[in-house]
Amino acid sequence: MGGITADNIILLLVAVVLLYLVFKFIKGVIKTIIVIILILTLGVSAYNIFIAKKSVSDEVNRYKTDYSYFNNVKDISSEAKQAINDIEANKNIDQNINKLSDLKAKASTLNHSSELNGFHERYISTFDGIILGCKGYSTAKQAGEEGKKLNDLAKNLDMSLKDIVVTK
Repeated sequence: MGGITADNIILLLVAVVLLYLVFKFIKGVIKTIIVIILILTLGVSAYNIFIAKKSVSDEVNRYKTDYSYFNNVKDISSEAKQAINDIEANKNIDQNINKLSDLKAKASTLNHSSELNGFHERYISTFDGIILGCKGYSTAKQAGEEGKKLNDLAKNLDMSLKDIVVTK
């Protein structure tokens, strides 16, 4: 139980070997994914250059445009996530919904290649769904507040009727 024993040393070595194998496996999976992405990218580029007869400069410009697009999408998505977190925390709900609408408008005007049209359309429709959901959340919250006010008024009305009956 205590101290350094042969069993503890063997368990430690087995744990280190297993940890090494797990990291090596994860590293191999990541390398495989990167290689697959590179092969697909080169395949699309080769198709565009040799089959679709696009120029190499058009292909390079497409990559530049798409890289810029994804950087902008990343920034917009992080701002949208912050606005959604603020809405969930009940902070400035209407302002954050307006911010989401502005971010959607900004995202819809981003320049992208024709190969990304499907992704872009899904991204914008996801924004639409998020905005509708946030508006529904705001409406439900307001309805809940109005329901509480109505309950309070009903209690006051109930008390007033009791007071009238008791005073007679």
